[in-house]
Amino acid sequence: MTGGSWRRHGTDRSVRSSPAPRGSSRASAGSVRASAATLRRRLAGRPADVLVAAVLTGIAVLLRLRLPLPEGAGPTAAVMAPLIGAGLPLVWRRSRPGLVLAATAVCYLTGELLDPFGDNAQSVFLACYSVARHTPAPRSLLAPVALTTTLFVPESVDGRLNVISSADTAIPLGPADYLVAAAMAAAVWLLGASRRRLYADAARLRDLAERLRAEQRVSARRAVAAERARIARDLHDLVAHHISAIALQTRAVTVVLPDDPRAAGQGVAAISEAADTALDEMRGLVRLLADPPPESGAAPLPQPSLRHLERLAGESEAAGCPVTLTVTGPVAELPPAVQVSAYRVVQEALSNVRKHAGAVPVRVGLACRDGGLTVTVENAAPAPDRRPMPGSGLGLIGMRERTALFGGTLRAEPVPDGGWRVVATFRPRDGSPYVLADGAYAPEEGR
Repeated sequence: MTGGSWRRHGTDRSVRSSPAPRGSSRASAGSVRASAATLRRRLAGRPADVLVAAVLTGIAVLLRLRLPLPEGAGPTAAVMAPLIGAGLPLVWRRSRPGLVLAATAVCYLTGELLDPFGDNAQSVFLACYSVARHTPAPRSLLAPVALTTTLFVPESVDGRLNVISSADTAIPLGPADYLVAAAMAAAVWLLGASRRRLYADAARLRDLAERLRAEQRVSARRAVAAERARIARDLHDLVAHHISAIALQTRAVTVVLPDDPRAAGQGVAAISEAADTALDEMRGLVRLLADPPPESGAAPLPQPSLRHLERLAGESEAAGCPVTLTVTGPVAELPPAVQVSAYRVVQEALSNVRKHAGAVPVRVGLACRDGGLTVTVENAAPAPDRRPMPGSGLGLIGMRERTALFGGTLRAEPVPDGGWRVVATFRPRDGSPYVLADGAYAPEEGR
């Protein structure tokens, strides 16, 4: 295209080809999304309101058409306009309930004063309900007063009760009529206010439930992260130093062994001492992670193992939970770390039984096959009137972490008879940093 053609279009080439600023496009896109969200909120429930307004207006018009109409197009339009005007504002009854009540009341009064045969009082009742439903209680109390006044103004002028089209028979107004109309207005208001309170309570409950679920997820993640960080910190502070010293001494011994056997022997002695120290601190670390710190001056707690399951069973039986213990396979030959984790899983499961099920029989089974261990703890159904103690859920997190350290899984589920079952598996061969080699567990990289 030539420069002349650009000039004929009234646009400079440089201006025509320059792109719009990126920030302005993002701002316009954000404003469009905000406008769309606002439109969706405004249109929420609007189709139903349109249908309700059309139905009520159609009923009022059909009822009036059954009676003789005044002669002439003008008088007929004057008769029909208030009937239609009292129903159409109901389309906005959710977003502008106060204005809708005022519009319907004015149209109803106008229609009743011009044409006693026409009636659209049902629209005024619905507008009063909408005010109570979508407006707080102190302000919505004006709605029943406005409804009662709207009903009685035309009747006081005409001297008859004309809430439903009954212009054929004059009915003198009395105290009972005022009382009935006020009661009807109050009932409509109470219905709308109760619905508002019900929906507000449901919304608060949904919000609280969602916040509780979010807090539970955050608490679970924090608990897992804190436990892992504590284990990693303790491993680094208590063990890593000595393990790295052993590695350095081993390399040094390898270098000096051919030339200076005496120095190599001293290095081997240093390696042995560092290994003993690391072993002692590893045992202390296991006690630190497994048991609360002992009181000052008290002897340290012995390292738990599967040999102490009888003690756990005795504690449960003393609390009213008889325990049936079944052991299959060479459980005693498992590494100490696996035994400690399995012991803690059984301990936590029995504690959960006492807290949640009460005094019920419990079956504990341990099966060791092909280097793996399966722990099953199953309890009978609790008593019908049993009220379980509240729990934090951290016990299951701890059991799941213990099994995951050895490539295992944890499954907690109800059983058909109403009880509960916990199944924990320890598979050091599947994903664990330890594998079975010559009857003992060794690091994977050392195989």
